[in-house]
Amino acid sequence: MTADKMDKKRGIYIHMPFCVQKCRYCAFLSFSAEGSPRKEYMDALEKEIKLRSALEKKNGTDKPVSTIYIGGGTPSVMDISSMSEMVKTLRRSFEVDPDAEFTLEANPATLGRKDGVMLAKLQAYKFMGVNRLSMGVQSMDNDRLHYLGRIHTAENVARDMDIIRRKGFSNVNLDLMFSVPGESGDDALNDLEKVLAFSPEHISCYSLQIEEGTPFGQMAETGELTEVPDEEDRDTYHRICRRLRDAGYEHYEISNFAKKGDEPGSPGPYRSRHNSLYWNMDEYIGLGLGASGFINGVRYKNTSDLEEYIASLSEGRLPVAEEHRNTAFDNISEAVFTGLRRREGINYEDAVRAYMETDGAEQKDIAEEDSFRNMFWDIFAEAKEEAREYAGRGLLIIDDEGLKLTEQGIDISNSIMSLFV
Repeated sequence: MTADKMDKKRGIYIHMPFCVQKCRYCAFLSFSAEGSPRKEYMDALEKEIKLRSALEKKNGTDKPVSTIYIGGGTPSVMDISSMSEMVKTLRRSFEVDPDAEFTLEANPATLGRKDGVMLAKLQAYKFMGVNRLSMGVQSMDNDRLHYLGRIHTAENVARDMDIIRRKGFSNVNLDLMFSVPGESGDDALNDLEKVLAFSPEHISCYSLQIEEGTPFGQMAETGELTEVPDEEDRDTYHRICRRLRDAGYEHYEISNFAKKGDEPGSPGPYRSRHNSLYWNMDEYIGLGLGASGFINGVRYKNTSDLEEYIASLSEGRLPVAEEHRNTAFDNISEAVFTGLRRREGINYEDAVRAYMETDGAEQKDIAEEDSFRNMFWDIFAEAKEEAREYAGRGLLIIDDEGLKLTEQGIDISNSIMSLFV
């Protein structure tokens, strides 16, 4: 078994669904903080933390927590005192590793208009244990930011990064969006150069996705918005990948890039440890409105109805709306699907063990190392021929250890991943 699988721990994701305003492309579960029952939500969230912890202890399935991620929405719009109380409850309820990665999502212009206010807010986050910030920059062009429905400017980003560094945060992710209608590949690379000037430890780059039910989705239906052609989108993506590699970042997941470590060939220290839990099929507890979790082989999702969420917890009930116990095939299928997002891909041993460790799965002795490979392709026998075709076209690498996408294969990653679903 690989080393990262021998000492599995858990992550915790906490959802804050409130924003100053909703962006025109956003399909996430979020809404305006103005007039929303934020206090009632935070009270309910603390109750959920206690109930979930009590259930884990009762079942004897509680484990140390190695990552905490507060996302949204825009967590940085939340009142500091209520956030602080929530984190105190979290730490009292769960065993959190002393060196846990603790990420907080923030948007520029939401951390405080005055330098002193922002410094005080950042100090409060540090006191809570936050050691990683993830900032939704998206663009460094003010006209493009306005078009996207963002509330900040490029000047806000520069000012916020300066204060964040002055406050001593040394692990910062910046999100960047490309393939915005009206934006050229050169425009996207110009945005990237301006982001690189801040020397963030981590950069996430995503092409704009037009989602149904969003203002952009409605504009696309009426012809008011024209999506960037796939060929242009993919060309920009590969230009971004090359530039980031040249700048010293490792491309460790389809959309994620981290500064390299000191030891050549070893994973850098700035990879998102929390997101890696998802890609490694590790467990995580989801807390908050619409949050999802994966615990003891069960995937669950909380209700997305705010009133129902608060009411359930006021009655002492967990707000779970959906539950599904993974089968052995679910586990290996998900292990391949998520593992292929990583640039190192998946190895047969991890995938097969995900299958074998499922309750009710047929257990077999593995006498030889190549048995992992044989078992893997026995399970995915129907996918083998088509997978080899992709490999022959230079889109997928298949070897004795496992399989991984090539950079060209990333362009059709969903088609390749679907072979294993």
